Order: sequence, then structure tokens, then C-alpha cells
Amino acid sequence: MMTWQQWEGRIVNGRLPLRLYLGGSKQSAVYLTEIEGSKAAIKLIPSDAADAQLRISRWQSAGKLPHPHLLRILDTGRWHPEGEQEMAFAVMEYADENLAEILPSRQLTPAEATEMLRPTLDVLDYLHGHGMVHGNIKPANIMAVQDTLKLSSDGIRPVGSSEQPTKSRSVYEPSEWSKGEISLSGDFWSLGIVLVEALTNRLPAQRRIDENELELPENIPQPFLDITKHCLRLDSGRRWSTAEIRERLNQAPVAIEEPVAIEKMSAVTGDEEGQQPPALRNATSLHNSETIVEPLGWTGKWRGIRLAIAVGVTVLVVAAGVRLFHHGSETRPPASSISMRPSAESSPQPTRNDGLGVTKTARGAADHGAVNHQVLPDVPPIARNTITGKVRVTVKVAVDKSGAVLHAALVSRGPSEYFANQALQAARVWTFTPPTIDGRAIPSEWRLNFEFRKNGATAVAQRTSPSS
Repeated sequence: MMTWQQWEGRIVNGRLPLRLYLGGSKQSAVYLTEIEGSKAAIKLIPSDAADAQLRISRWQSAGKLPHPHLLRILDTGRWHPEGEQEMAFAVMEYADENLAEILPSRQLTPAEATEMLRPTLDVLDYLHGHGMVHGNIKPANIMAVQDTLKLSSDGIRPVGSSEQPTKSRSVYEPSEWSKGEISLSGDFWSLGIVLVEALTNRLPAQRRIDENELELPENIPQPFLDITKHCLRLDSGRRWSTAEIRERLNQAPVAIEEPVAIEKMSAVTGDEEGQQPPALRNATSLHNSETIVEPLGWTGKWRGIRLAIAVGVTVLVVAAGVRLFHHGSETRPPASSISMRPSAESSPQPTRNDGLGVTKTARGAADHGAVNHQVLPDVPPIARNTITGKVRVTVKVAVDKSGAVLHAALVSRGPSEYFANQALQAARVWTFTPPTIDGRAIPSEWRLNFEFRKNGATAVAQRTSPSS
């Protein structure tokens, strides 16, 4: 057989050009290709490989699993190149980069690890709920597709799949898989290994503290130390589930420049408090009243490719006005991980969003305040189609005297981290007509109730402070 690199320039079945060899092994190769005018990746394996038909079947099954954080499989088939053996192939979304390309140069911050973890847990919830395991969680399979984190779909298989036992295994695979036992808990082992490597740039030692626990690097910060310890239990029945990992993660949300923002907010409130009327003093601060707080800052960059996984701004700064700054000096409004519509400043007129409803402008009595500009989450159809019934998310926002959102927090996140994040992103770019007392604008707090359905998203606002 020719070497894989020498296949560049060939065309698969007359329609899929092999533009550039991206990598592979003795058993497979991945090329850059095009499908319907867009970049894609194509994976090739010999059709006579022992598991070729099984792989094709898995690719076809994975292609029917729509999830916003799963790499889409666009096409599968067979190709018989002239003078060579027949190949099986799968065409997939093209990923700009993967985590394996980043870790040799730096480790992830705790904030970045958190935002990698949340969509990964969403994927595992989705797959496990469909009786599937991911089966191949490792840095190379955690990818950036434009601004969205996605996991490879290549290894997805049914729970309980029996495979041939192997003498050697990847460090990312649990020991029970070498016996051919494929179970849900194996995904959590793989996730634990990835977390250790991402946070420390080291793989865990194979030394045991006791019969059930591996020795881990000492510099893993909380809550990840607890999470990795429980994911890497040698007894597969004692590994944590997605619910337990989320619970630990939510007990100690990772602050991203949040103390700075809160300190500045407190300073502004303190300076003005003595000059404010009694009714204004009774308007409590959101960051003092909420127990679940989502930080307002991080736009990760993987070698310059923006991976906006959960939040879209860097630091909240309160001075003469409110400005949102990214890592550089450029000032720009926050953006969701999937096409958030423009803010009120850039798009003052109501706009329609692919059936998701209209961005509305409403004005009410100045003494009570009102919503001035409402932004609905821009959720693609592939994500909306995963909804059965409705998904409700409640966000509480603190609004300054100019009507801009100072701070946002999840009150009720609903069953999905993905939709909770979309609601939180949208809430941050709402604007309000502030309430007034004796003709003076005052800060306020609002509760925004988002509802997601297959046919779109709606939102209803309720002012909670000052009370009527």
C-alpha cells in the first residue's frame, strides 16, 4: 500500500477530495476534505480490518445523535481507490484545533477546565441517556469547532458492547476495558485522566495509595481534586456520575476575576449609599443574595482560536460607566458560544431570529422601570431538536442606574447546562429603563424566566427590587 501522505490529491468516490493529510496511524488516516463547499475531515480505514464493519455501523449510529457538543458525522461509505485495497470512510465536521495541541505548551487554568468540563458532562448525560458510551475521551478528541467545544463521535458505542480483550491499553482507558467490558463508568475514568493532564501537564502515576485509589499530583486545585479522585476509582462501581460531578463543581464555582468585579461593584455602592434615599438602600445587591453565581469572565483561546464554551466576556469593570474588556484592549459586547444576536447598542431595531421570536423593545412607567431591550438565546435547530416538552431557566440580574446589567446569576438552571448557559449569556445583554424615585434613576433587580421549546425560546421579566 502507498503511504498515507501520498494519497493527497485523490478524490473519494468522485466528490470528496483529499486536500491535506492531517494525521493518522498504521490503521487509519485523516485528511482535510470538502463537502458541499465547506471544510470537513474524512477518516479512512481499510475495509478488511477486523473491526471495519463494526466501525462503519458505529459511525452511522453516531451520525443520528444530534447534540451541539458532539462532532457531527456528515457521511459514511466505502471507496475503492485504483490499485489499492478498499477503504471505509466517515466524513466529519472539521475542527480548528484539539486539546492535545494545546497541552504541550501550557496547562489549562481552573476556569478553562470548568468550562471544558460542563459541555463534556452534557454530552455524557446525552449519550448515557441513549444507552451509549463515548468510549474515547482524550485530549485529541476534545475539539474546538469555531467557537464551540465538541467531542469526537468516532468511538461512540452501545453500553455493554463486548469487545476483544486487549493486552495493551491507552492510559485513558480503564483497566476493565482491557477485559472487553465496556460500561458507562469507563467514560468517567477517561475524563478523570484528561482533567489531571489538563490541569498539571502530567498523567497520574500508576502507583496506588490503597487498593482503590491512584496517587495524584499534589497541585490539582479544588474542586477538581475531589472530582478526579472519584473518577479514577479502580472499583468502577464507585466512580462518580455526571450528577455527582456537577454537584461538586457547583458547590465551589471557579471564580474568574470575580472578586475584582465584586470589589469594584461594592466600592461604587458604598460611595453612593449615603446619598441615596431609603428606598434605594433597601434594594439589595445581587451578588450578596445569590448562592449560585456564574462568573462573567473568560474567553479561552487555543492558539488564537476562540473557544467560547460557557461565557463570553473577561472582566466586569464598573467606573463612570460599565465596560466589558477581553484579554486585549479591544472593547466589545459579550457573545454567546453559538451566534448570540447583536446587543442593543449595535442593533436598536427589533430583529427576527430564525423563528425564535422577536427582540422586543418595551417601555413602561418611569417610576417602576421596564424592559428596554430583550435578547432571546440564539439556539440552533440541532440543539432545539433535543428538547422534549420545555426547558425552563431562571436568571437574576442586577441592573445599574443607566439600565445596563451589572451582574447575572442562575437561580434555576434547569436540566441542561447548555441551555442554562445560553439563557445566562442572553440575560447579560438585556437593557432596562431604570425605576426612579423623585425623578432620580436607581438600580434595580430583575428575574428573567426563559423557556426553551423545539420551536423557539421566550422570556418573561419580573422586577424583584425595588418592590412596588
